Amino acid sequence: MDYFFGSGSTGPDPSKRKLCVRIGPNTQNLKVYNVNDDSQPQFVDSEYFTGHIAVRVKNFRGFTPDDTPPIAITPYFGTRRRLFSIQFSGRFRKEYSVDDVVFGAEFENKVNPPTGTWVALKFANLIDPALLADVYAEKPWLYSPMLCSMNTLNVQPSSTALPSVSAGHSVSELASKVQTTPSPAELLGAWTWGGEVELKEENTLMFEGIDDVAVASDDVNERRAYFRDQQTRQDTIFKPSQVYHCEIFAPFIDLNTFDLSLGININLLRYLNDQPIRLMAKSQKDNTPFFVIEFDLSQEIDS
Repeated sequence: MDYFFGSGSTGPDPSKRKLCVRIGPNTQNLKVYNVNDDSQPQFVDSEYFTGHIAVRVKNFRGFTPDDTPPIAITPYFGTRRRLFSIQFSGRFRKEYSVDDVVFGAEFENKVNPPTGTWVALKFANLIDPALLADVYAEKPWLYSPMLCSMNTLNVQPSSTALPSVSAGHSVSELASKVQTTPSPAELLGAWTWGGEVELKEENTLMFEGIDDVAVASDDVNERRAYFRDQQTRQDTIFKPSQVYHCEIFAPFIDLNTFDLSLGININLLRYLNDQPIRLMAKSQKDNTPFFVIEFDLSQEIDS
């Protein structure tokens, strides 16, 4: 089924919009990111989470932080059937259960889902059975336990303790006052990905201390299936002493235009009421944000 704009549509024209990607620890502190500069991730930190984030968009033609020409492509895409990638390396500042940490999208105001949205949601559930959503709410949302949605998980130990930060502050603010504060590279390890170098699954440490786990260390499907059980998620912990490298990618949405092909073909722009697509990792228990990534097509291309 197709739900693209017709010639008589009065909705916004995605071809006249330009993508702006913003990243930050929460919705109040977002910075424009240089998309496809995948060897230079953006550092985010707060009293909840410290990490690096990189965003790739195939054929990117949007805004950059310093108005330099956009990086249209990265060798990462190569022959891979992907239209975007979000990759992060991070540490949580306290223990959270795997069940508590979710990743997904939410909106500040109502959206206008097109006829047939249920088809797309059914298709999405085939990919991720743990996905939950309410697209008709006053503040629509779609969330899944993070370890069920991520295409790649790589867990590594850190020998560097996270410095304490008080509420409303961050590691970088602390570093400006204390000479001995560890650098991002010391806290997170070196960022070694970019171009053709791709993150690989290595989930062994995720199951440290758990007996009888029949999940291969490099098997994405087994790891995702294992965490579909809620009790299993509740019994497994994200630890501050470990660095979680994750990536999610997909071939079904062109973020340059918000064209979506997921059971139905639609352009999302006319249905979002000029809102960005806001992706967020957060604690569902207390709504604490770990990081936010916004994809905004609300800005007109200069004529």
